[in-house]
Amino acid sequence: MRLLIITAWYFPFIHPRAHRWTVLAEHWAAQGFEVHVVCARQDNCPPRAMVNGVQVHRVGFDSLKEVVYHWARSSNARGRVGGGVQRPTVGSRMAAWLYKVIWKNIFFPDDACLWYFPARRKVLDLLKEGTFDGVISVSLPFTGHLVGLVAKRRHPDLRWVADIGDPFTIQAQPLNNTLFYGRLSRRLEKKILEAADGVAVNNPAAVAAYQATFGAVAQKIVVIPPLLHPGMEEEGPEVSGKNIFFTPLQQTVLQIGYFGAFYAPVRTPDAFLDLLEKTFDLYPEWRNRLQVHFYGDIFPEFWEKLTRQPAIRLYGLRSRREVRLAMRQMDVLLNIGNVTDFQLPSKAVEYFASGKPVVHLSYLENDPFTAFWGNQPGLFEVKVEKNEVSEAGVRRWVAFLEAAQKGIPVFAHTEQTGRFVAPAVGGDYLELLGIKV
Repeated sequence: MRLLIITAWYFPFIHPRAHRWTVLAEHWAAQGFEVHVVCARQDNCPPRAMVNGVQVHRVGFDSLKEVVYHWARSSNARGRVGGGVQRPTVGSRMAAWLYKVIWKNIFFPDDACLWYFPARRKVLDLLKEGTFDGVISVSLPFTGHLVGLVAKRRHPDLRWVADIGDPFTIQAQPLNNTLFYGRLSRRLEKKILEAADGVAVNNPAAVAAYQATFGAVAQKIVVIPPLLHPGMEEEGPEVSGKNIFFTPLQQTVLQIGYFGAFYAPVRTPDAFLDLLEKTFDLYPEWRNRLQVHFYGDIFPEFWEKLTRQPAIRLYGLRSRREVRLAMRQMDVLLNIGNVTDFQLPSKAVEYFASGKPVVHLSYLENDPFTAFWGNQPGLFEVKVEKNEVSEAGVRRWVAFLEAAQKGIPVFAHTEQTGRFVAPAVGGDYLELLGIKV
């Protein structure tokens, strides 16, 4: 069996799509599949290599930003593992402004458009070399699906699945210039739904959103859940006997960890910062009893807000191993919900399986994270209205912090985790491809 995966982001890139598809590709390779991945190039990675049994083809750049970093040979480029979090420079702020004002109004369909032609050439070359039993294209970026569409048109008998990690046109903020491209974007996304043999999303609310927008053609969409990444139980609590924190970890202080990025306007730290300020105003003693650790890329527009709060520590992008170990050392995990009701963060299942209590800031009546958690214990929900938490909500939150027993999800200790591991999730995709193992 031969499989081809089209995804701009793949290992060692740090991104939910890269994490998911690296695990699945390596799982299938271990089963005896011949797996090829076409992804964007990365400096210090060869154009073609066998990586853990997977044949990885790196072509083109996934964004204009990566082109600039490459030619400038930048040693402190944003989005790199281990770089920490630095004050945005005048140059980085200017670059961000130019991106929003000029480049975002030009590119189509998204900022990975530069990757389209190199990826297209490589995919068509691979299809000429031999027959594949299935092709999977991954979004975001949506550009990957356009490459999959070309492959399907050139080879109509090819079985193609479009995996929608995030929607394209159904967004709180458009991903491109809707004045120029709005109708074209909608037509293209509908064309993907029509042409693909199978379409997958990671939660039922996304299916409902697509059906409301695109009608009957969206009925083919199926839900394939988030992936629980391997290794949580296999690794010890320390790396080389050292605590992984880069700032002192006080044993008498409650440690709260947030793992992920912020993307305005879908997910911002504003309501949580409001919660902290109100907490410290009403309960000053908590200023010395609480530390909050943020693991993930910090975009320039959030840097000042986050660094003004002394209780917050920023670590930037870290390896998956460091993130898992940091998660283990937290007393409480923090999830900041989306303002959209059709997006479920991929970390939901890892939070669920962590054995840690989780605080969830919810902006929605029908919240997909809350629905995913279900009736399991261990979730404390804080309601957000108009980007603020009420005084009553603050008092409930402080009572939760002070509670000796905060509850943990029993899910972490049951067979329910089986439906989120690579064999089950990978099996769902193979079923969509019509492949029987």
